[in-house]
Amino acid sequence: MGEFKNLSIMMGAVTETETLRETVYKLLDVCDAEDLKEIIISYADRTTPETHAVINELLNTKTDVSIVAFKQTRPFMGCIKDMIDFASGSHCILVASDMALDLEPVAELIKKAKADPETIHSLSRWKKGCRFHGYGKVRYIINFLAQKFIAVLYMTKMTDFTIPVQIAPSELYKSIRFEETGFPLLLEMVLKPLRLGYKFTEIPTDCYSRKEGKTSNSAKETFSYLRVALHIRFMDKKNILLSE
Repeated sequence: MGEFKNLSIMMGAVTETETLRETVYKLLDVCDAEDLKEIIISYADRTTPETHAVINELLNTKTDVSIVAFKQTRPFMGCIKDMIDFASGSHCILVASDMALDLEPVAELIKKAKADPETIHSLSRWKKGCRFHGYGKVRYIINFLAQKFIAVLYMTKMTDFTIPVQIAPSELYKSIRFEETGFPLLLEMVLKPLRLGYKFTEIPTDCYSRKEGKTSNSAKETFSYLRVALHIRFMDKKNILLSE
């Protein structure tokens, strides 16, 4: 896969406004510009006029980092596949635009990727010392149990499988056959590389409730995640990769 040269940051935007702005500015603040290839923002038909206004503002921001935006061509979470196809950095990372995670540790992820570019370096909400702010109790318990189930199923010491805020080689993502179009695609981004034998490291990050916008992801989605986890665990490895 080669060395770390630069990073493509990918994010979608539908109803986010102030948190979209905060996310981009925060990443520009904590990351060295020379480490970033581009910030990619994907929008959809349902993206609100207010969000479009913020996207246009960001596109006109004076910065040493390229900020680009495009309309997704695949449905729903398929925008992630669109952004992976578009990404031109040696490595890429998916970041939500709702400021639900502390983004300060992204700079540490980049340091790790420079030192070990073929390992996947990820944030985790479940490492010791992490805190959840404004997270519903039922959702917290369901998420905790789901993470433990997947860890046992995959016989791994990893702690967080459902937020792929992780720096991975772009070439790897481009080679994977992603099957899901909903939120379980996020799980594919973790479990398929894991099945392929890639090593992971995790560093802790705090988790926050959304400041604005509405999420389509709910506790009910957990059952879809478990279905996908079982499917990937027992699928033939040769079917994980796109055919050449």
